[in-house]
Amino acid sequence: MFFFRGITVELSTQDDHFLTDIFYLILELKLSDGSVERTDLLFRESSPGVWDANEPLTLNEIVAHFTLSVFTDLGGDEHQLLASRELYGTDLWDGLGETTGILLDGHENYPNMILKTKIIAADSSRQALGAEQPNKLNSLLRPRSQVLSSNPEVPSFYGLGCLRYPEDINTSIERQQLEASLTPNDHPDKPSQLSHLGWTLLTRFRRLGNLGDINDAVTQYQAAINLTPDGHPDKREMLSDLGHILQARFECLGDIDDIDNSIAKHQEAVDLTPDIHPDKPGMLGNIGSSLLARFDRLGNRDDIDNAIERHQAAVDLTPHDHPRKLAMLTNLGHSLRTRFEHLGNLRDLDNTIAHYQAAVDLISNDNPHKPGLLTNLGKALLIRFQSLGNLDDIDVSIAQHQMSVDLTPDADARKPGLLDNLGNSLLIRFQRLGNLDDMDNAIVQHQAAVDLTPDDHIDKARSLSNLGSSLHARFQRLGNLDDIDDAILRLQEAVDLSPDCHPDKCMRLANFGSILLARFDRFGNRDDIDNAILQHQAAVNLAPDGHPHMREMLNNLGNSFSARFGRLGNLDDIDNAIIPRQAAVDLTPDGHPHKPRVLSNLGSSFFIRFGRLGNLDDVDNAITKYQAAVDLTPDGHPDKPALSRNLGTSLVARFQRLGNIGDIDNATEQLQAAVKLTPEGHPDMPSLLSSFGNSLEIRFKRLKNMGDIGNAIVQHQAAVKLTPDDHPERPARLNSLGIALLARFQQFGNLNDVNDAIERHQVAVKLTPGDHPDKSSRLSNLGHALCVRFNRLGNRDDIDNSILNHQEAVDLTPDGHPQKPGRLANFGIPLFCRFQRFGHPKDAESCVAQFSAAALSPVASPPDCLMAAKKWVHAAPITNHTSLLAACECVVGTIPLVAWLGLSIKDRHQHLVQIGETVRAVAAIAISLGQCNKALEWLEQGRSIVWTQILQLRTPVDQLRDIEPDLADRLLHISQLLDEGTQDVNPQSEHRRSPEEEARQYRALAREHNEVVAKIRSLPNFHDFLRPPTIHKLFGAAKDGPVVVINVSDAQCDALALVYGVDEAIHIPLPNLTSERVTELQVELKSILKSNGIRLRAVRDEEAEGDGGEGCKRILAELWDNLVKPVLDSLAFSSDPEILPRMWWCVTGPLAFLPIHAAGVYDTEDSDEKIQDYAIVSYAPTISALLEQPDAPEHNPFRHLSAIEPSSGASYIPNTEKEMEYIRRRL
Repeated sequence: MFFFRGITVELSTQDDHFLTDIFYLILELKLSDGSVERTDLLFRESSPGVWDANEPLTLNEIVAHFTLSVFTDLGGDEHQLLASRELYGTDLWDGLGETTGILLDGHENYPNMILKTKIIAADSSRQALGAEQPNKLNSLLRPRSQVLSSNPEVPSFYGLGCLRYPEDINTSIERQQLEASLTPNDHPDKPSQLSHLGWTLLTRFRRLGNLGDINDAVTQYQAAINLTPDGHPDKREMLSDLGHILQARFECLGDIDDIDNSIAKHQEAVDLTPDIHPDKPGMLGNIGSSLLARFDRLGNRDDIDNAIERHQAAVDLTPHDHPRKLAMLTNLGHSLRTRFEHLGNLRDLDNTIAHYQAAVDLISNDNPHKPGLLTNLGKALLIRFQSLGNLDDIDVSIAQHQMSVDLTPDADARKPGLLDNLGNSLLIRFQRLGNLDDMDNAIVQHQAAVDLTPDDHIDKARSLSNLGSSLHARFQRLGNLDDIDDAILRLQEAVDLSPDCHPDKCMRLANFGSILLARFDRFGNRDDIDNAILQHQAAVNLAPDGHPHMREMLNNLGNSFSARFGRLGNLDDIDNAIIPRQAAVDLTPDGHPHKPRVLSNLGSSFFIRFGRLGNLDDVDNAITKYQAAVDLTPDGHPDKPALSRNLGTSLVARFQRLGNIGDIDNATEQLQAAVKLTPEGHPDMPSLLSSFGNSLEIRFKRLKNMGDIGNAIVQHQAAVKLTPDDHPERPARLNSLGIALLARFQQFGNLNDVNDAIERHQVAVKLTPGDHPDKSSRLSNLGHALCVRFNRLGNRDDIDNSILNHQEAVDLTPDGHPQKPGRLANFGIPLFCRFQRFGHPKDAESCVAQFSAAALSPVASPPDCLMAAKKWVHAAPITNHTSLLAACECVVGTIPLVAWLGLSIKDRHQHLVQIGETVRAVAAIAISLGQCNKALEWLEQGRSIVWTQILQLRTPVDQLRDIEPDLADRLLHISQLLDEGTQDVNPQSEHRRSPEEEARQYRALAREHNEVVAKIRSLPNFHDFLRPPTIHKLFGAAKDGPVVVINVSDAQCDALALVYGVDEAIHIPLPNLTSERVTELQVELKSILKSNGIRLRAVRDEEAEGDGGEGCKRILAELWDNLVKPVLDSLAFSSDPEILPRMWWCVTGPLAFLPIHAAGVYDTEDSDEKIQDYAIVSYAPTISALLEQPDAPEHNPFRHLSAIEPSSGASYIPNTEKEMEYIRRRL
């Protein structure tokens, strides 16, 4: 124990800890009054030791003992050292005491200075003794550079604050400069003098920051090296020292030449050191550190590989029981971890952990280095957990951090940092498992770190930042407003305390921005999101190239821009979000564990832009990025649910645009998986439930699966229940629930559902700020629900309020927004309903105006355009509006866009089945208005879209090639790929594309095809290239006989006949034929055929019973009377002519399934006439099919024809073998 002026201080005497405590007390004594008298200080050792317990010791004697320990630790002989004391007297020891005491003065992190103190003590001894006996101590001590390399912390701290008063170091430099100037260059001491001067100049530079000092230090060392012959034992030490100084200047100024020269000097030092020399490992470690520094700046893969190679060699050359083995293992672990952080190779991370573990195992718990080594291991395990999601890693990480905390007393300056590390691990486990105890414990640790750190300490900012992050996490889970406000205050303070030159300043800015973003997400304050963007941009600007967390900072910047776009709708924001997120993806190599996250974030930006602009490229890009992210993430990974949710949501959006059933099924599967993978209580659960419910509700509207709508409502109700009343997402979840309830009402008619839907929509609207981008959609949904209830109950207030809400929704939606057409169309619906009920002329005019504006909008998606045009067609005649024909024209013009070439043929046909009735309806309107030729054009366009598209892909381009051969070849190439469906030539190829990739490429080819065709049409004389034939060209199809087109619609049934030489289609009304009756005849015929075993794809069942004959006669007779005979009469056909004329029938709708070619009256007493008596009858799928087609190019010659045998249990197709034999002979 120490007795000092009446104060007793108990000290530990384990190992060399008593020396540490002595020096700490010496420092305090020197700071108190600048001197210590012999009578002021007594030392009494509680156990036998070096000194007599009753012998009072002077400060110099204590310093001498410490210095003795230093020299013996460094391999010196204590007898020689003590002899030098006798030789040079006590002045030496006073000098050593001054130097070591001043070294400790002013340092923030005292325990980390122990090794540095030993370094200075050794150096000071060499300076003091070397003046007269230059080789005496040099032979006993390792070079200073080797001691530096044995501890990775030394280079960045060495020399900082080594003199308390600037005048002390100034005096020392002046003395050394004078001494060097008086020594001739050929004097053997001159190199040593110059090197010592150089190191002192470096010390002053690090203390005062004067760039002239570090430049002079380089000059002095270079001069010393030039004066030292290659064989001199000090040469390698000087080279290594110069390497350190050059690296320090590089870290300050960023001049690449400095780090290149640093590596070169270290390499020279390595080359001068034999492999068996004990300094060789340290020399290798030095060059490894410089290579690592260059890699951090330039990112050259060779540098990090070579750094690891050098550190590995240093480890291999260092015996297992050597004191420096610890540092060598640690340095190797650091370099491997750096390579992992940049390249993402998990093997590097595993090796990092192995080397950190080996370092931990080398020392006992009472070693002062043990907490730091445990911390290294804990951090590496945490990184692996974040990469792979293995819970064992996070548990062991927390255990390591807890042990390091337990081994470190509160008075130790390392304690706050250790507490922070423990808190961070606890917080991350909370984010994975949701255990509130972990979160609360994390806050406790971070708060303790803050409390233990003095306000003026450089690490105060670190602890404040960590505390802010943990408070933010608790806010996200529990929603306590005090937590988010307190978190922001802590982060603001952390940023303010961090100078721009601090390496962690950029990450603190990023954390501050993220918490501001979180508060914005919750409360929508514009200042928060603007400030968040400023912080994230500042973080990116401040971070140097190659910063290991650059991708996270870029992602954060993208997140903040996306959030502001979501609130304000400025397109510049979403474009600005894509740029940093794309940069983050580019910075992340394939195989890196963070690759899925950055891919998903980039996908989100594309998806958000698709929602605004409706560009299919954006949603395709989003799905591609999301799918890649999901595929790269194992099922147990904590990010998997969120990634699956993103993929599912984007697939839903594309389904709503293109109608591909595979998209909505895949979306529902992804979203259901996301819900199942998420533990109860997880903060993302409400969002996942809501997204899953949306997909179920949307699929229900398409497929009418009753289980889907019930399940959708269950999911939405659960999401709402889990969302706090003041949560910013509560309005969105209420809105989704309202939509699902209304869909169920429209299916089953339960009034409770529509009332509940309106209530949910009203609350959602009320909770949504006026400037929120979703305000308009929620108003529109409320208006729609009120209109639906009005149609059921007739309450005037409902329809009036519906119109008011729709009007506000339209007013809030800017022109050019992709949702504007939908808002306009929805607004027209209640106006039309009110007109029908109350007859207000203004409502009639207004509803048609809304529908037409929506249908003709240049930003409307094809499905929205078609929907609005159909409503326009429906409303115009009822309101007596003059735009009816224009509305019909709009419908027909939109159909090719809906059944777009970029869709698969199956999807195109599915769309056409749904819109076939629409085409027939507008044709009937044109006929009723006397526009028969127009009706004929529309029917042709509506019925032959897919067939025309296929023919267009096979159109010869001889004329085009004569003037634009390159354009012609490009069109043919694209057409061939589209015609072949972009299928792989070899289906068994290992590189076969996924269906998603094939569909995306097909759409891209279709867009390119449209661009090429548009360019061709801009050429002279090619304006009509690949356009549908005009009506006048269609009349050419009747050259060999009349062509009769039958249109069956709900309003009326008509025949339109094309007769050669007549320029107008002949209208033949069919008043006795109705759409309903045609459907009945189709069902009746199918039943007759089935009962007689004819349509069972098997040999006819001779024993089948039924009145098939009589039933068929009735159907054929009715077709004769109501369809065929009126047409033949109108065309003046006569029975039994000498030469039967030809005629072609083009039928639509259900009539296509009836045998018109056999129509007639059979076996009756009154008459026996049938169509065969009047004409030779044929069918044509379209009029265009009867026109002469130019020869198609042989780009896809016939290869083979296959007939597939039926699977077990299926019936055979009759006469297949005979047909195949006939085809074989013909081919």
